[in-house]
Amino acid sequence: MSRVGPREPASVAVTGRRSVADLIWVANTRHGPGGHWFARVTRDEGDHDHLATGDDAVRYLADHHVEVPPDPPTTHDLAALAEIREMVRGLVDPAADWTNGVLRILAGAFFRLDREGSLTSNGAGWAAFIDDLMVPLLEVVRHRDRLSMCGNPHCRLVFLDASKSGTRRWCDDAGCGNRDRVKRHRRRQDRPASASS
Repeated sequence: MSRVGPREPASVAVTGRRSVADLIWVANTRHGPGGHWFARVTRDEGDHDHLATGDDAVRYLADHHVEVPPDPPTTHDLAALAEIREMVRGLVDPAADWTNGVLRILAGAFFRLDREGSLTSNGAGWAAFIDDLMVPLLEVVRHRDRLSMCGNPHCRLVFLDASKSGTRRWCDDAGCGNRDRVKRHRRRQDRPASASS
């Protein structure tokens, strides 16, 4: 019998509706007081949670250019987003794995594939938004060795390091990175004055 094509299962590239950045911003709905661009932290009172209310969740995600459904999320939607958030944040630890809550979301997600290879949820509204996060989540799990938490201990935003070297330390070099450089510069400036007195 002639071989008319490869016998291995077909592998095709599919594109989801949500980006890795969308997923990471969902993961960053919990962060430290230094996680805001213009924050000047004098006292760290712990993380704050932008999934505490539907309005806060919508505002935070929209402020970070995540396209959200028109209706506010329900309590059930917020709980699902929190499950996804905690799993992504947990992946910073190499020993962490899929959480039971996110596995339940994945098991309940139904998708359709169009002719262009676009994979989208069969659902609507926030249910579809949550299902669609599963596609970039698979990508983040695949590249979890590049997932890091910001080096600013007051920030605690997570990011996917796309640098060649894989040594990025800050969620944003112009924000937390710059604050660290200024702090180190001031320390160096203070040292000679205190040493001479």
